[in-house]
Amino acid sequence: MTIEEIKIKLEDAFPGATIELINTSSMHVGHGAKGYHLKTTIEYSGFRGLSLIEQHRLVQKALKDELNGIIHALSIKTIV
Repeated sequence: MTIEEIKIKLEDAFPGATIELINTSSMHVGHGAKGYHLKTTIEYSGFRGLSLIEQHRLVQKALKDELNGIIHALSIKTIV
């Protein structure tokens, strides 16, 4: 799965959201981790009324399979 395919998966999970997804893997070369290191910012009106933890859990749920596989680390910033 490519970074673009991961972004599309987020866009499908959060329709109408503004999503930025950055591959930061190059900053982690040498520590032996396998998989992508990603940083995402998601601005989504559907987060309104949810706690920060609930917002992040929704993002983690959307990428559950990838977080158990090709994504080693994911930094999440959510905006309502």
